Amino acid sequence: MPYTIYIDGTGKKGPWMGHLLSEPGCIWLASSPIAVTASAPDSIARYYAWLRTHGEADVLPVTPEEVEVDVAEIHEVEGFGQSGAPVGLFEPDSEPVTDADIARVIRRLIYARGNLLEAVAELPSRALDWQPPNGKRTLRQNLEHIRAAQGYYLTRVYGWDAANEILPDPWPDETMASFNWVLNRSVWALLNLPESLRSGIYQAEGPAEEWTPRKMLRRFVEHEMEHLGVVRVTIGVWRQAREEVHS
Repeated sequence: MPYTIYIDGTGKKGPWMGHLLSEPGCIWLASSPIAVTASAPDSIARYYAWLRTHGEADVLPVTPEEVEVDVAEIHEVEGFGQSGAPVGLFEPDSEPVTDADIARVIRRLIYARGNLLEAVAELPSRALDWQPPNGKRTLRQNLEHIRAAQGYYLTRVYGWDAANEILPDPWPDETMASFNWVLNRSVWALLNLPESLRSGIYQAEGPAEEWTPRKMLRRFVEHEMEHLGVVRVTIGVWRQAREEVHS
């Protein structure tokens, strides 16, 4: 079965990211566009399996052998992978969004958030502030980054003033309280996205970048999925370090 993928990234060593835009949140990273294409079958099959674990029983099981990949667009984006850097804008991102699109993105965003909360739920508080090697973000810093990114995504289409009304200061002080508060208010904003903001191209600043409502929607769930993976890796490294200390 053919699956059309889209790729953005930078440089000879990456990172490069694959997107199955027909399934918001289906993303994967590799070191080059060729590597992204090669890893697409496994990544797409895993994503469909993930949907089924969250009760989407109408999603048929897919094996990597059944996935035929067609690359529609490849965009090289300067600084890709750095915090706050631009990301690609693909042709399908210009399609107006519907209520069904919004509901699907929110559903998958909630799946990812549930997995993320499960991952950190039983950790001792000191684990959130444990410093990984090579200057990587702590778990708490990852959670705060996810939280801040959702407010940022709202500004790309709503604009700064409206986004500040949706997420007014002061935010809750405690990390997990503010983490969930921002998600809840962001979901409300997506559900109530005005008809006037459901199509068109928006020239956002900081960085200067073209956005559309559909790009904003997909980045909400893509970013959550991306950092769910980062958090799981960080937890694994923390557990390994703890075992080495006690061995």
